[in-house]
Amino acid sequence: MQSYSTLEVRRVEGCDPNGTHKEAITNPESLYPQPAAFENDTTGTYLPQVIDYKTEQPLSDPPAPHEQPAARICGLPKRTFYFLLAGGLLVIIGAIAGGVAGGLANSQHYTSKHSDGSQDNSDGNSSANDTTTDSNVNVLSISKLASSNRTDANGYMHRTVFFQDTNSAIIGRRWDSQNKTWTTSNITEILRGSTTPLDPLPGASMASASCYYNNVTETHLWFLVPDNYLSAVWLKNPDAQPDDWEHDPNYGDGPETYPGSQIAATWQRGSTDSAIGTWIVAYQTPAGDINALNASNWRSPTKVVEARAVADNSSLGLIPQLLGPDSDGVYSVDRVVLVTESLGSGMVGTMQKSTYIKGWASDGSLIDSIPPPSPSLQFTVTLMENFTQTMFLTLLPNGTVTALWWGGHFRSIPSITFHSGPSVNFTAISASEDSMLYGISNDEVLLYQPDEADLSSFVFVERVYP
Repeated sequence: MQSYSTLEVRRVEGCDPNGTHKEAITNPESLYPQPAAFENDTTGTYLPQVIDYKTEQPLSDPPAPHEQPAARICGLPKRTFYFLLAGGLLVIIGAIAGGVAGGLANSQHYTSKHSDGSQDNSDGNSSANDTTTDSNVNVLSISKLASSNRTDANGYMHRTVFFQDTNSAIIGRRWDSQNKTWTTSNITEILRGSTTPLDPLPGASMASASCYYNNVTETHLWFLVPDNYLSAVWLKNPDAQPDDWEHDPNYGDGPETYPGSQIAATWQRGSTDSAIGTWIVAYQTPAGDINALNASNWRSPTKVVEARAVADNSSLGLIPQLLGPDSDGVYSVDRVVLVTESLGSGMVGTMQKSTYIKGWASDGSLIDSIPPPSPSLQFTVTLMENFTQTMFLTLLPNGTVTALWWGGHFRSIPSITFHSGPSVNFTAISASEDSMLYGISNDEVLLYQPDEADLSSFVFVERVYP
């Protein structure tokens, strides 16, 4: 059965009159076909069951027995004897139960360590590395994805993708174009012996960004912990010490987020040749606003979208973009785009855009009529053709992916086709700036790249994990 409806995308950007591939002109009156379909398949929908209760007839009183002489035990009436016996048994049982409960309480005061290395905290909650009930054996069934890429001083491409295993540990898989192999790092295990072991929230949103610029090489990973605070780890020198993960000192007491908040991150190139650029992280505050943290001052976040204009638990996406040309005809990657979701009447969502050049400003809508926020609805953004094209992708709750492409004009892609690989039904996706798209499907992490012959297709590259 066809599960898509005819939807709409508002045009918010136009082609530069000089013929450049930049986004510049706000034009809400032009409409494009909507690529994201709101699901209306009601298969498996729960319907309340109506029970026809029947009036029950009350039981009639039993016939009165004939009176008999009262029997006695140990010289006591039967009722008195059994009453005393029951009382004595209750005293004995109570003493035994009290001793057992006291012993259990004393043992639970301490942290217990299992043979597999997982721990139970004194409050009875399992730590992030405890095995949970999950039908998967490789990847946590509710795991999210985060990915980033960079090019080193020798011109080799490096890719890293992050997810959680079935113990909720954060796993990093890294690849480089020189060795062309994937290597695994269990970041939770690496930091187990630190003063503050990792305790990621199972299934929590994650975000990553990497850079090599002016001799600075770093990889950062942000994630949420069970008390809804933002936390982060980083690699100071991923080429020389790829397993030397450390807690990012800027997030020792990171900002508190809205319960279930999504996060997004990117690295913005420096405005001058001597600058190293800026790390940017977006999250939803407990009040519902979307804030952006900037490396220039981690303690002073900027409010980008007010709570009244964004949905609770909105999906988020961040990407740098080309800006220019300037008076000298030079382009620079000085613009940042943030996508969020707003809700209209009938709980119908819209992907909306905010743009940063010299400050953050609302920049119109991209995709209308998408489902409301849910853990399975996810935004991600990637760049193509040397930053001249942008693709906004949305993972729908039914496991399919829809997209909107920008390259001087819009093109809606109602459904991305994934071919040359296994049959997929994604539960999480993440895209990096090098046009690579990662997805979790059937307990595996898979990698795809755009089909050069068909913009609406992605080609299977390889299985990343396991």
